[in-house]
Amino acid sequence: MTSTLTAGALAAFAGLFIAQTAHADAIRVSMTVDNAYALFVGDRSAATTFVGSDGNWPSVESYNFNLARDAYLYVVTASDLSQAQGFLGQFENLTTGDKFYSQNPQWQVMATGLGPNAPYTGSTADLQLLSKEIQDANGGGNPSQGWRSFTAGGANGSSPWGAMAGIDALASWVWYAAGSCNPTNPTQGGCDAGEWLVFRIAVGATPENPIPDNPSTSTVPEPTSFAMAGLGLALAAALRRRKA
Repeated sequence: MTSTLTAGALAAFAGLFIAQTAHADAIRVSMTVDNAYALFVGDRSAATTFVGSDGNWPSVESYNFNLARDAYLYVVTASDLSQAQGFLGQFENLTTGDKFYSQNPQWQVMATGLGPNAPYTGSTADLQLLSKEIQDANGGGNPSQGWRSFTAGGANGSSPWGAMAGIDALASWVWYAAGSCNPTNPTQGGCDAGEWLVFRIAVGATPENPIPDNPSTSTVPEPTSFAMAGLGLALAAALRRRKA
């Protein structure tokens, strides 16, 4: 009886894994933000998972995911009030072969109008705060009146940052030209763009459809390699308890 249950459970898990990965795209994001950022994964209306944060802009971080087409990546950040600020990165959908840089319209930005206490952690409060601001932006009721375009500054390699290894030279630094920012090049000089800011990109984005409303017809929950690994470990532990 035990062996039957074990085989059945393993078969169910294998079926779930195949079903989820079949509806996921392999994504790689390489990025840096001056001065700092926090990266989240979610859907069109909420941030559901905190990935990490970084406050060392001279370094470039790369993140690899398996994400459903209806998933979004969210980057929380804020302007520098005295020197310079910028978002530099590239988004690669390894499944479809699409690559977008930070200046491409597949990225959007919005301003929250909120100053301190930006959501830079994975706490429940931070996820709820970010999700509320996402929903406000989706409805156009936030200070930037929805999700907006941004303004490109210098290309990767330009002053004051220099070349950032791990990101193509075709990528450009960008920022939201609002508030007291320079409207021509908001990456230069201190400013307040209506802090804090959120950049986002849809996994299902394409050159023809940069901001898809319904990028996936899949009803399979968002899979990630971490979530699947956790599910596998939990199942293995349950099977061991059955054998005992």
